[in-house]
Amino acid sequence: MNLLKPGLFLTAVMLWLWTNGQGPVAEGIVDSLRKDAGMVKRSDITEIDIESPRKAKIHRKYVYTILNSTGDGYADISTFYDKFNDLADVTAILYDANGKVIKKIRKNDMEDWSMTGSGILMTDSRIRLYHFSWRSYPYSVSFEEEKQMNGLFNLPDWRPQQFHDVAVESSSLVVRVPAGYPLRYKQYHYPGQPERVEQKGGMTYTWEMHDRPAANPEPFAPAWFRTETSIQLAPGDFEEAGYKGRLYSWADLGKFIGDLYRGRDQLPPEARAKVHQLVDGLKDDREKIAVLYRYLQQNTHYVGIELGIGGWQPFDATYVYNKRYGDCKALANYMVALLKEAGIRSWNVLIRAGQVAPAIDTGFACNQFNHAIAVAIVGSDSIWLECTSQLLPPGYLGSFTADRDALLLDDDGGRIVHTPVYGWKENRLDRTVQGTISDDGALQASMQTGYGGLEQDALQVQIDRLPGPELTRQRQQNIGISNCTIAALDYRATAGPVPFIEETMRLSADHFTTISGNRLILPLDALIKQSEGLREGAQPRKDEMELSTSYEETDSVLLQLPHGYVPEGALPSARYMADFGSYRIQSTLTGDSLVITCLFRQYKGIYPADDWSKMVHFFNLINQEDDRQLVFIKQ
Repeated sequence: MNLLKPGLFLTAVMLWLWTNGQGPVAEGIVDSLRKDAGMVKRSDITEIDIESPRKAKIHRKYVYTILNSTGDGYADISTFYDKFNDLADVTAILYDANGKVIKKIRKNDMEDWSMTGSGILMTDSRIRLYHFSWRSYPYSVSFEEEKQMNGLFNLPDWRPQQFHDVAVESSSLVVRVPAGYPLRYKQYHYPGQPERVEQKGGMTYTWEMHDRPAANPEPFAPAWFRTETSIQLAPGDFEEAGYKGRLYSWADLGKFIGDLYRGRDQLPPEARAKVHQLVDGLKDDREKIAVLYRYLQQNTHYVGIELGIGGWQPFDATYVYNKRYGDCKALANYMVALLKEAGIRSWNVLIRAGQVAPAIDTGFACNQFNHAIAVAIVGSDSIWLECTSQLLPPGYLGSFTADRDALLLDDDGGRIVHTPVYGWKENRLDRTVQGTISDDGALQASMQTGYGGLEQDALQVQIDRLPGPELTRQRQQNIGISNCTIAALDYRATAGPVPFIEETMRLSADHFTTISGNRLILPLDALIKQSEGLREGAQPRKDEMELSTSYEETDSVLLQLPHGYVPEGALPSARYMADFGSYRIQSTLTGDSLVITCLFRQYKGIYPADDWSKMVHFFNLINQEDDRQLVFIKQ
C-alpha cells in the first residue's frame, strides 16, 4: 500500500475524480495562479519505484489547464522510449473549460517517431507524440504513463515549475526504494527536507510543491534553471547493459565510463603508420597536436550514432579510422588514440555543452553530461580539442564548451577540470569607420572590424555556412544602417588559441544624414556601440543580475563632413565606471574632419539585486550617449 501525505492524498483524489467523473474545471483556479501564467499545473505526480540496481518503474500523471495561447505548447503530449525505457502505457484526455471530455487517446493513437535526424544517423530512441488542437480557452489536458527502466545510470530529475509562465497548484515526486538501497539526491531551492516514511521492506521519499504562482522574469536575471526548485536523483550502485557501477564520487563515475572505453583506443597498423608519417619529423609537441588535429578535421565528420549503451560507449578507433565518421565521444576517443601513438599525453573529457547550458554541480557526482571533447597535455599546459568541429583551431573552445567544469577521464577514474575562460582581453570587437558625407547627406565609407575570441564565433559560422550573396545580406542587416549597400566584403582569419577574424567592407548609404535647412543631423547610434535603456521598476528587485560574458568593444569613426559645418552644441565626451563595466567616448572636429572614439567594457559576474539601480543608471548613461543625434550648423 502507498503511504501518502495529506496534500498528496488530496491530489490523488482530485486526479481520480477528474479521470473517473467530473473533469478539471478552470473556474477552480485562484487569481494568484492565473497572473502571468500560460498554464497551471493542477496536479502533477511522478512516482518512481526502484526495485533493484537495474530495475525501476515510473508512473507519471498530470493535469494541466491552458489559460491562453502562450500555454498551448503544454497541451502537446510527448514521451520517449528506448532500450532502457520500456513504455508500457499512455493515456491522455482533452477537456473543455467545464470539465467535459472532448477527446481521449491511448498509446496507439499517438505518432511514433524515431529520433534519427538532426545529425543523428542511427538511434534506438523513439518518441510518441500527439497534438491536441483546441483554442477555446481555458481548456485542460490530462496525461498518464507507465515506464519500466532497465538500468539506473540516469534517474529522472524533478522540476515542478520548469518555466516562468507555469503556475503550480500541486506537484509532487515520490520515490520508493528497497531497504538498504542508497538513494542519492540533491535539493535546489527546496525548503526543508523530503518526507520520509519507513515501510516494511523499504523507504518512501516525498517532495511537494503547492500554490506557486508564475514568475515575471526580470532583466539580466540568471537563467531560470539556476533559480528554479528542482531535485536531482542519482543511484549509489547501479547496473546498465550488464556494466556495474557506483556513483559516490567523480572517480566512481570516471571508472564506470572507463570500463565502457577500455580497449577502444587501439589503432590499426595503417593508422599508426600514418601518425608517424605526419609527426615523426616534428620536435615541438604543440605542432604535432596541431597536425594531428587538422588530420582529424580533414578526414572525419560528425555523425550521431546512439544505439543502446552506445549513448555512452564510443565506437573504437579502428572503426572511426575506416569509416571516417563518429559521434562526439567516438571522435574524441579517436583523437586521443592518435595523440597517444605520437607519444603525447591526452585524455577524453565529458562535458555539458551548450551556450546556455547550466553549470554542472561539482558537489554531486552523477551523470550531468551531454558531450565529449579531448585534451592534450604539454608540460603544464592543456590543449583543448573540440573533435566534432572542422573549423576550430587547436586549443580553442567556443561558447559551446568554454568556461565550465568537466570530467576528465584519467587513470584513476575521473577528476573535475575547468575549460578555458575568455575575458575582455580575448573577446574583442574593434571597429574603424572611415568615410565622407556628401552635400546631400549620403555616406561613402570603408569599415574594418576585428572579431576576437567569443565575439567571432557567430561570424565564423556565417562565413562557413552561407553563400556569398546571403552572407552579404546578413552583414548589411547586422550593420544597422538603413538603405546600406555593401560594395565589397572580405575576410581574413587568424587561427590560434584565441582565433581572430578581420572583416573589411566598402559601404554606402543614401540619406545617411538628414539635411534640413542649414542643419546636418547625424545619427550616432549607427556608428558606435549601442546599449538599450533600462527601467528601474516599481517593485524592489528580487533576482540577482547576471552578465554572462566579459568583452570589449571599441569604435573609431573618422568622417569628412561637407565644408563649413560646426557643432550646434558640445560634442560627446564622457567617461563612466561601474562594477559591471566601463564606458568612454571622445569627439573632436578639426576643420571638416569629425573623429569619434568609443570604448565599452563589460565584466562577467553575478551581482546582488540591491545593485539593480546602479546597473540601470550605468546602462542608461551609455544609452543616452549612443542614442543621441549630432547636429551641425552650416556657417
